[in-house]
Amino acid sequence: MTNIAIGVIGAGLIGRKHLAKIAEHPDFDLAGIADVNAEQVAAQNPAARVFADYRAMLDETRPDAVIIASPNQLHAENGIECARRGIHILIEKPVTDTLASANALISAVKAAGIQSLVGHHRRHHRQVATLRSLLNERQIGDLVGVSAIWAVYKPDPYFKVAPWRTQAGGGPVLINLIHEIDFLRFSVGEIATVGAVVSNRQRGFAVEDTAGVLIEFENGAIGTFFASDSAVSPWTTEQGVGESPEFPFSGESSYRFMGSRGALEFPNLVQWAQAGDAPSWNEPIQARRIHAPTLDPYVAQLDHFRDLILGKAASLQPVEDGARTLIATLAVAEAAATGQRIDLRERCATLLPPQPERKAS
Repeated sequence: MTNIAIGVIGAGLIGRKHLAKIAEHPDFDLAGIADVNAEQVAAQNPAARVFADYRAMLDETRPDAVIIASPNQLHAENGIECARRGIHILIEKPVTDTLASANALISAVKAAGIQSLVGHHRRHHRQVATLRSLLNERQIGDLVGVSAIWAVYKPDPYFKVAPWRTQAGGGPVLINLIHEIDFLRFSVGEIATVGAVVSNRQRGFAVEDTAGVLIEFENGAIGTFFASDSAVSPWTTEQGVGESPEFPFSGESSYRFMGSRGALEFPNLVQWAQAGDAPSWNEPIQARRIHAPTLDPYVAQLDHFRDLILGKAASLQPVEDGARTLIATLAVAEAAATGQRIDLRERCATLLPPQPERKAS
């Protein structure tokens, strides 16, 4: 098989992570890198072709595929230019920064007939696949609800090196909660409505440092989510799975899925059930640990992107699906600002084409 020529737009933190994975992958060859800080990036990547203008990189290297890891507000523009040239895209989350630009990107991708994949990398964890199978097989009965926490303490330098993180849009809702919203959509199902409250009491910045979210799923389940970047805890997916060196491993579960016949912890995959046929609070409940091998989700994501380009798989998250996650996340911020419960169904129906029902793999 001829290797896939791949370019990278944006060589910041996440772009560098992708570059490292590409260098180790046997099925991809790096065609070029585009970044406005071309001289610095070239010094860091002496063997690569580096361009200050991403369009020049697309036209001169003619890659088969591109990873878009540029700032959020450039995602749509970058993706549309790739689509016009027939280049497949893996676009980092969020898919774009606004719903209008998301629809423009969706239209361009469909018109060009290219393959697209949004970089919500957690969809590629084996623990996630196992969880989805357990829920779809009704191993805990009907899903009644889910309770989750994402809480860490971001140090002061995090805000000093990027002052925009102290302003609207720089808090845990749009930066961190979007991962969790996507995970909940993928594991539980589509979200019908959201309500939220936020606080900036701990840091006093113009943006929230803590949020509480109430989620109603289309299947009738109810979810609650607590998110904060000013609280010390071992309860984040990053710490529980050990997917990122920036988050020391805790091995703790931050999700609890409750069903009519049992419960599941995630990512530890501990299943709780009663021995009898009829559930009752008078019966003891016992735990069973389910094993799912760990893997590097960024490598698994690249494997999936390869199969997508070669026509061997359907996209685990095309751009229109990534836009649904964006709609839900923006609705959390809107619900907190207005004090209103936001219904997502009409927005998804009018802004995006309907999607077929997903089946767990």
